[in-house]
Amino acid sequence: MGAFEDGNKIYIDTEITSGNPFPFMPNKDGSPPNLAASVSMLHRLSANLSGKNDGYGIEKLFPLIAPLPKQDDRYNTMPYRYGYMGCPDPAVANVAAAGVCYARVDNQTRTFQLWNAGTRISLAEPVFAPKNVNSREGEGYLLGVAYHLDENLRSDLVILDAEHVEEGPIATVRLPVQASPQVHGWWVREDQYPG
Repeated sequence: MGAFEDGNKIYIDTEITSGNPFPFMPNKDGSPPNLAASVSMLHRLSANLSGKNDGYGIEKLFPLIAPLPKQDDRYNTMPYRYGYMGCPDPAVANVAAAGVCYARVDNQTRTFQLWNAGTRISLAEPVFAPKNVNSREGEGYLLGVAYHLDENLRSDLVILDAEHVEEGPIATVRLPVQASPQVHGWWVREDQYPG
């Protein structure tokens, strides 16, 4: 999700899993992955580069299953506060019955906000788009593709206020075609395109 340095310390915020979390990819020995034991959780790795042997750390940041987390890309390699991800609702123990969510995490307060899209939708990895060139960190929109599981994966583009994801979409674009599941990407402003 993000990485930055602070003096002699380097921090890397990334998902960590104890095994293979991909159902379409067999393990090295050919066996199927144990998906229940291979959930991705967001952790902060730290390394003290001042030469001390005990300068490494690992800390779980949030109680969220957090595959493919994102941040405001303007803060890549810099200290940052907010991150975004798709995840099941952590308040429901049964992941299949939890419903899928978009989350906004706050690394400073270690809190998070969720929008639960329900159990009949699958959500692709979200993308953050700043409101404008000068907007503050996290001020903007969270965009993602929602797949309707009960409508042959009919797809919508959902747009949420990134500062208030718990309020749900502020706009929904009904796509005329089924979008390919799991879209990887990032937001690039028009003024950043080559001439």
